[in-house]
Amino acid sequence: MKQSKYKLNQITDYINELINNHQRVGLSVAIVKDSEIIYSKGFGYSQLQPVNRPIDGDTLMSIQSISKNFMALSIMQLVEKNLISLDDSIVKYLPYFRTNNKQQSDTITIRHLLSHTAGFPSNLGIANMIAPNVREIFSETPTEFQEALDYYNLTDDEIRSVQSREDVTKWFQKVELEYPAGEGWNYCTDSYVILADLFEKVTGSNWENHLRNEILTPLNMERTTSDSDKVERDLNSARYYLGENKIETPFPKNSISAPIGYLYSSANDLGKYLAFHLNKVPNILRTDLVEEMQKPIHPVSEEWRFGSEIRSYGIAWFTDVYRGFKVVEHGGGQMAVRSLIAMVPELNLGVVVLLNFDGTAHHDICDKIIDVFIDS
Repeated sequence: MKQSKYKLNQITDYINELINNHQRVGLSVAIVKDSEIIYSKGFGYSQLQPVNRPIDGDTLMSIQSISKNFMALSIMQLVEKNLISLDDSIVKYLPYFRTNNKQQSDTITIRHLLSHTAGFPSNLGIANMIAPNVREIFSETPTEFQEALDYYNLTDDEIRSVQSREDVTKWFQKVELEYPAGEGWNYCTDSYVILADLFEKVTGSNWENHLRNEILTPLNMERTTSDSDKVERDLNSARYYLGENKIETPFPKNSISAPIGYLYSSANDLGKYLAFHLNKVPNILRTDLVEEMQKPIHPVSEEWRFGSEIRSYGIAWFTDVYRGFKVVEHGGGQMAVRSLIAMVPELNLGVVVLLNFDGTAHHDICDKIIDVFIDS
């Protein structure tokens, strides 16, 4: 018990020094060991205006691309029910799906979308550019919004015309594949909107309802939602601050693209989520399918390797090795949002770090926590 307390105090001291030395805004951390959350703590503030509000393990925060893991888990639940197969083609369920080369895109499977191996370019932009406050996001200069449109080869009319997930899927007809499906890897965030469209066409039901009823409620994740209005109204929710001057950024919201990065959660809720993936309890997905998600499918491209020779991607999980231990993780980020969930299965250890500022502190903190448990 004393040893465990010493380990956790080491972590607290490290984070306090980090956040004080660099005048960061706020962060929350949860640590899962075996099936329990053994550490839950907030540092700094969730909001600076109108008053400083302390952050804690229940503070609602944008989790950005960690959202993709919930979409992938939902798809795997359909696989368990034999409603779909991972190697089914997308056009089997979405006959209107195609790229500019129909013969090529007809070969794209559900597994390809889940693992970012479909051949899509990585900088499509459509899913993020349909955010309702996109003009506010690109407002630093009078021309910034038009520059963003030009960068993504989009028009204002084009993004205004997207009113549903089906519209996003149909938009892909203009996309030129960079390689044949399965023969490369590009992190294409937009593809997860297609997965949500597919989910809703197969089930005839809204993905958010399924998420709440079949994942969040069984896992007792009461502080996780796709409802941005609800999050903004919650007094214990974060705002996001960019740079040394702590400039508040536009609130991240985008209901159509919720599966790519617009869910909100807390460190404690994500700790419960990691406990499920580590221990497969409660039984919301068959053990072999949970393990299937964590198996490497394809090595990631150079800019995503971070110096690793073996970093790979499975189904909404990156896989790597740290100090000889397998690590399974996924992060997220946008402007002043940073999020990270990580597991070290051999140690039955899970780590959650959520920030409301930019930088790499989430990775530094996660590495420190893993170091402490390896060295104990």
